[in-house]
Amino acid sequence: MEWWLVIRRFWRVAGPYWRSEHCWLVRFQTMALVALTGAQIGIPVAINQWILNLFNALERRAMEQLSYLLGFLLLIMLANVTIVNLHLRVKRRLQIGWREWLTEKISDEWMADGKHYLLTFIPGAHDNPDGRIAEDVHNATEYAIDLAHTLLYDVLLLVSFTQILWSLSAPPYLIFDNVGIDLPGYLVWIAALYAGIGTVVALTLGRFLVRSVDRRQTAEADYRFGLVHARENALRIALAKGEANERQNFRRLFGSVRQAWDGVTAALAHMFYFSSSWSVLSQVFPTLIMAPRYMLGLISLGALMQTAQAFQQTVAALSWAIDNLGKFADWRASVERMMGLHESAGRLDAQRRARADGALQIVASDKPVLTLRDFSTQTADGTVEIATINAEIRPGDHLLVTGETGPAANIMKAVAGLWPWGTGRIEIPAGAELYFMPPRPYMPAGRLRDVLCYPLPRSARGEAEVAAALREAGLPHLVDRLEESAKWDQVLTADAQQRLGFARLLLHRPSWIFLEDATEALDVEGQRDMVRLLNREFSQAAIVAIGHLDTLSGFGNRRVDVVREGGALALREI
Repeated sequence: MEWWLVIRRFWRVAGPYWRSEHCWLVRFQTMALVALTGAQIGIPVAINQWILNLFNALERRAMEQLSYLLGFLLLIMLANVTIVNLHLRVKRRLQIGWREWLTEKISDEWMADGKHYLLTFIPGAHDNPDGRIAEDVHNATEYAIDLAHTLLYDVLLLVSFTQILWSLSAPPYLIFDNVGIDLPGYLVWIAALYAGIGTVVALTLGRFLVRSVDRRQTAEADYRFGLVHARENALRIALAKGEANERQNFRRLFGSVRQAWDGVTAALAHMFYFSSSWSVLSQVFPTLIMAPRYMLGLISLGALMQTAQAFQQTVAALSWAIDNLGKFADWRASVERMMGLHESAGRLDAQRRARADGALQIVASDKPVLTLRDFSTQTADGTVEIATINAEIRPGDHLLVTGETGPAANIMKAVAGLWPWGTGRIEIPAGAELYFMPPRPYMPAGRLRDVLCYPLPRSARGEAEVAAALREAGLPHLVDRLEESAKWDQVLTADAQQRLGFARLLLHRPSWIFLEDATEALDVEGQRDMVRLLNREFSQAAIVAIGHLDTLSGFGNRRVDVVREGGALALREI
């Protein structure tokens, strides 16, 4: 994609920061940054004039001017320190503010309406979303401001030193074989030609660098994900004695990192062949250009050095693309990864809107009945999974779903709005509180009481109520640990986690409950205890439990089996 399209895509998503809630502060910071960048230009301009006076004084051996020049240099240094310090503070505040705003925007898009779950089923550039949010948003915003600042600085530098360089291009303009050639502003044109050649060559060599940096960032993200995945599944790996497999996987992933690293190294090497020789030439080229005029006595030593410094500044200003190609490559790669997640979330929203107008509809009903009308589920690629269902679930119904429970779980996800692939109509009682229990309850790191009340605030339930729920779910030993902080999904055993899910259910007291393999990790007595808890505490609630008959023995006043008929699955009530 062309670079200007990348910038336009990025600005369409990130630009609204300057119209956000704190837009006036953001605009003030931006104007302050621009003003301080303008002030920065005064330093090299002052240095340029100081060089003229210094070398003229040296040529005349004017010792009396040395103290004046040293004092002026001290003022330049103090001004530079002040400007640079203020500029750094303003720039970093603008960078962190923009990053915070954009991080919240992208993470809110991802962590909303189940998109973080549904994105795993559709193709697209949205793998490793944690890295895209934490790393790529950071790079995209920080580098964007860095690049914009250096571009503005170089433009202002070019304007300032073009005027200086033009004024120093005094007649005769060029000396060739002791003959003067008239070419107004010839030093400016030579600088532009010199920088233009360097820019064209650098951009040509840099195309491979941009692609290589993108591949490296993707490989690094895959490697980090592999390490995090292993950490999150440490117990399962240890029990399976799978450490050797994981080490082999780490080596494979790091092999991709190394390969991508070597690709960047090769691209940089091609760049350095040019840039290293170009940088050496840049230091002496302006002096070589002006040397004939000095040797002919047409300019003073101070004018020679002033012209050389002005030429270097002009070339530096015109060489923005060369100097910032590496950072621009990193920025572009991060923007494309960030935009991959943003655009995938947008496509998912578009699919949902299209389905809301057509295939699968979820509507509120004024009847106290959950109804499935001509409902069927599909896989993400559109293949029919469960054939047409027409069913009603009423308060007090305890429905046990057995058979092929994997596809049956997609019915629960569809009711929750997390499975848009299907047809028909789902009618949910208006105002109904639906509660869903997966095989393992989600447990955020933190205090146990917060985990139990999740997603409600801890203040929503009293300490005595929370303790009673733990005891009733068979976890009395955890009552004294309610204020303890830990990663509970790693601390608690699988059966304790499932019991904690039932304790959380007791605290929420919903009227419509959907369970998926909620007792599979419990022993036989534990399963019986949880079934008795459901029958006793939620006799008037509607409960749909997806699982196996042996793990939910004694549950249910209704039962359906998911059976295969032909190429699709069907529900048969027993």
